[in-house]
Amino acid sequence: MRVDPRTDVPDRFAPGAVLLCDDVGPLTVETVRGELGQPIVRFEGINSREAAERLKDRLLRVTREHSRARIAPGSFLWADLVGIAVETPDGLRLGTVRDLLRAGGADILIVDGDGAELLLPMIEGVVRSIDLVERRIVAVPQEELK
Repeated sequence: MRVDPRTDVPDRFAPGAVLLCDDVGPLTVETVRGELGQPIVRFEGINSREAAERLKDRLLRVTREHSRARIAPGSFLWADLVGIAVETPDGLRLGTVRDLLRAGGADILIVDGDGAELLLPMIEGVVRSIDLVERRIVAVPQEELK
């Protein structure tokens, strides 16, 4: 199967890796070939076209615990940031993180505010602090940095 990887972990599809597949369960990588950007993966037990079709358009993921064990200190999992409140250093609520985008050199927080969507690049000048325990991000919108 051709996989559209949405990971920055180069060995995510290494033989023996176990991935969770939505509505299917765990799948173990048997072999992988092709380029890192579009690997072709064979999963154990998926030996027919019909079996492979069941996996089409499904998401593959690893557990958060597995991901946390591999991230660098000071880094965050996207899944941990979704749903966190965003506010200015003065305490003005900007909204809640709905999603993130990977765009060039910096990830982008997509924040649902009062009737508007706010895009905040995750750069030091904009995102001042992230507190997963308090579930709060302190940020300064770029318009205010001028």
